[in-house]
Amino acid sequence: MTVHDKAGYIPAVYRFFRMHDFMDSSAIFLRRALMEKEYRTTVRARVTKHVVISLLISIILVSIVNMTYMTRRIIKGQNRELTIATELCGSQVDAWVNQIRGVTIDIADTLEADGELEKDEIIALLDEFGESHQNLVFLYVATEEGDMYMARGVEYASGVDPRERTWYKTVKATGVPSIIDPYISATRPDLMLATAASPIYLDGKLVGVVGADADVSTINEYVSSLDFENGSYGFLIDSEDRIVAHKNPDYQPNIDKVTSAADVIPEIKEILDSKAEHGLSSGKDYNGDKVTYSVSKLENCDWRIGVAYSQKLLYKTVDRGIRISLFIAIFCAFLIAGEMTLAITRILKPIEKINPALDRILAGDFSTNLNISNKEDELGELQDKLYEIIKQLSTMISQQKSMILEMEKGNLTVDDIPEFPGDLKETSIALNSIKETFNDIISDIQFSAINLQSFAMGINETSDIEEMRAVFEELSAEANILMEKTNRFKTVPPTYKAEDFENEEQFVADYSEDE
Repeated sequence: MTVHDKAGYIPAVYRFFRMHDFMDSSAIFLRRALMEKEYRTTVRARVTKHVVISLLISIILVSIVNMTYMTRRIIKGQNRELTIATELCGSQVDAWVNQIRGVTIDIADTLEADGELEKDEIIALLDEFGESHQNLVFLYVATEEGDMYMARGVEYASGVDPRERTWYKTVKATGVPSIIDPYISATRPDLMLATAASPIYLDGKLVGVVGADADVSTINEYVSSLDFENGSYGFLIDSEDRIVAHKNPDYQPNIDKVTSAADVIPEIKEILDSKAEHGLSSGKDYNGDKVTYSVSKLENCDWRIGVAYSQKLLYKTVDRGIRISLFIAIFCAFLIAGEMTLAITRILKPIEKINPALDRILAGDFSTNLNISNKEDELGELQDKLYEIIKQLSTMISQQKSMILEMEKGNLTVDDIPEFPGDLKETSIALNSIKETFNDIISDIQFSAINLQSFAMGINETSDIEEMRAVFEELSAEANILMEKTNRFKTVPPTYKAEDFENEEQFVADYSEDE
């Protein structure tokens, strides 16, 4: 066997490193495969999912806040519109009231201009105005002397002093035109009347009162004729908070009863008690429908006009606004989510180029050219660092490969490999140490082989037992030195086969079954 063959450690060490590299490569491949699987199933998907979810949550929260604000604004706007609409209806009622009151004022002014109260003139004047105002049930003048004159030849109820009637006493007390709350007519006890009355002054002295009566049913018809939206209706309340006109016939005043508004519409009681110019409240009306009540005071009297607006109409606008907002929010969500998905795909797309490059590197191709990104961003920085890592790994692997191949050839004079950085430092030190150790052992073996040849030649030339003993002692010392140097190595005894010998008989003769 040659000196090179005797150095059986070198191939063993090379095979060991090759096996170690294979195991490391397998572990890296498995780890990379798991990471690749996680990447493919999570990185883009999870980034996209979290971005989209965050976006949707933001849009939903903004939409909720926006819809809440919008709903309040719409309701506030609707309430303002209700107030305006109610006041508009009130102005129409006011105009009707002023028309009736204007009749009494015109008659009073005419009589005052005449300077005296003559029966014939009064009756003629009343008939003239009565002819042009057929909507008035009664038109009359009462004097301070207790006389009562009525248009259209109507006879006043006998035994009733007009000065004791509410309309007369109210005007006499206030001294100004007034609207009297509904009462039972003295002339027609089957009628409920509302009266407009104005004072007549001569020389600064009250001499009589002009009155004009309107049937409550006529008032109700007029209020019902006002232009309300579908499902809405109006009602009229007098100065005593009693209902004058209402859509529900049971609430309308008659000779048997007068209905308190607070009793049948408790939702407006606070408005009535506060005597506010205008008020809003919500509740259910006599049909059980949800309505919003809008109540406004008439301008020229203490009566109030009320309108019950169906909340279905109010919330119809709100619902439409909410649906529009939701549609816009959903449309924006899909639009932004799509844009974000495309943006994330474009951003992460260069990362997909890493896997093929790493696959080629795992296959042993360290000449792989990385082309992940050409931008000076994080991906460009990642590309540069990966390039440096691959370059350093390629250099270190090339240096190890060169040393091991030279050692396998028996060249133990190969230069040491440079010291590797970081955790790889111990690897470079260990390789250099192994080379130096093997160099020392092989050198000692070579030196011992030379000595053995010399001793063998000396033994052949002498027959002196003492000299032979000395030679063997020197050989034993050499062997002990080699054993001391190789004791720290753990080795596996070689296994020989029959084909390693010239013939089977030699193999059987040299190695018995016991051996």
